[in-house]
Amino acid sequence: SCPDSEALCSGPTLCHPWPVHFVGMYGQDSYSIQQGSMYGSPFGPPDNMGPAKPLMGLQPQVRRQRMNLVAAVIALFLPWGMFCSIFALQSFSLRYTSPALCTGITVAVGAPLFLFTAYKIFASLRTLIYGYPFVDTGASTLWTLFISVTACVAFVLALSGGSYNYQQNMRAIFDVTSLNSYVAVNPATMRGQELMDAGKVQFVAGANLDLKLANGFKNTDVYCVAPITVDNAVLSSYDFWAVGKNCCSDQKADFKCGAYDGTGAKGGLRITSDSDRDFYRLAVQQAQSSHAIKAVHPLFFTWTADSDSSLEDAERVGYQCLLVGMLGHFLFQLLLVTTALACFAKVHIY
Repeated sequence: SCPDSEALCSGPTLCHPWPVHFVGMYGQDSYSIQQGSMYGSPFGPPDNMGPAKPLMGLQPQVRRQRMNLVAAVIALFLPWGMFCSIFALQSFSLRYTSPALCTGITVAVGAPLFLFTAYKIFASLRTLIYGYPFVDTGASTLWTLFISVTACVAFVLALSGGSYNYQQNMRAIFDVTSLNSYVAVNPATMRGQELMDAGKVQFVAGANLDLKLANGFKNTDVYCVAPITVDNAVLSSYDFWAVGKNCCSDQKADFKCGAYDGTGAKGGLRITSDSDRDFYRLAVQQAQSSHAIKAVHPLFFTWTADSDSSLEDAERVGYQCLLVGMLGHFLFQLLLVTTALACFAKVHIY
């Protein structure tokens, strides 16, 4: 019993009102007063503290994602290289000379790319929906997904841009260069049947346009035609015609296409577009009816001062389109990578 310390002791405790003698280390005496529970702290847990937390199961440390410069460089140049390659493939001579090979290369590059991207998107959606962790590739999953998606975007842009450049600029050049070239062509003595395979033509000195016989046919665009003669001579058959779109009026003969007002030797580049030829033929038929002339086998040319220089200028436009596309996509991809760096830096990895 503890008569002198009952105020301090309560419950099933073991009390020591007097100092307890202990023999410490090295035989030294040690005194202490013990009171309270036999187990645990002699003073018990403080009233203002909650339940004790276990030592195991520490909270994971959260760290901010570091800037991955290697991944950023790959993300910048890999889609851009994809864009440049597919754009050039779809624009230039391989598509014209070997269309099957060009299509095969395009499919061989595009199919695995889109399948891999679809798999990465599916895995990411599964993670967002079901909460699966990115355990396969860790933090690089974000960059892998970004690169694959932007590469697909680059592929689609290059495919459409290259096809546009081919159809609008390069195909006509390849058509003309695949045909024969003729020099010293005299419209007064030669017929259209003799030059059916002509692509590039240089006319004799004195060849000019008879603007009095020009005509325009309107079908949304105005298709303009004017016969090529020699010293404005009257011909039995006008088989060589200078043509152009939206460079004349459909109400009067005011042909202003190409080098219509130039002097000296003239040349022509053959019009090879089937759709345009049909409308130029209708314009020639109107001119035949209006001016009582004959055109047995009309051939249509772009009227130029120098056919070689005109061909080089047209080819230069196609290459300029490629360069503009390359520069534009590089800036676009740089913007995407910069945005991704800013966003990924805020992602917390556990």
